[in-house]
Amino acid sequence: MATVVVLPDDAWPARQKVIDGIPEAVDVCGTSATKVCGELVRINPDPPLVVVAHGSSCAYLPAIALAQRTAHRRVGAYVLVDPLPPTSSDAWPDAPVTVVTGDAQIARLSALRGWSVSELDVVAAIQQIARDAD
Repeated sequence: MATVVVLPDDAWPARQKVIDGIPEAVDVCGTSATKVCGELVRINPDPPLVVVAHGSSCAYLPAIALAQRTAHRRVGAYVLVDPLPPTSSDAWPDAPVTVVTGDAQIARLSALRGWSVSELDVVAAIQQIARDAD
């Protein structure tokens, strides 16, 4: 199974449930994309990575994708939970994106971007994506 990297977000009540419910989960600290990337260098998780972000922490994903490419660490998937979607570019996303949300508008906008949308429980969705990314 892929290593699940859970980005920091104090506003996400289910974050600890994800970390506790997925043995392959790595709890990453940091208050900016730069600090999160530095933490990933420090802990050096085994690829492939499944990077999980919630809400505003989704804005870190383009920088994290670049840092992982620079480190030659493969990202197998991104999971955005109730996201504030980051801007797409030709450099990001570089792996499949799944959005886990119950919000119909976010689901519709995500589908228009070509991203998968999951209505599964967040832990079940991440576990399935991590198995598929390996």
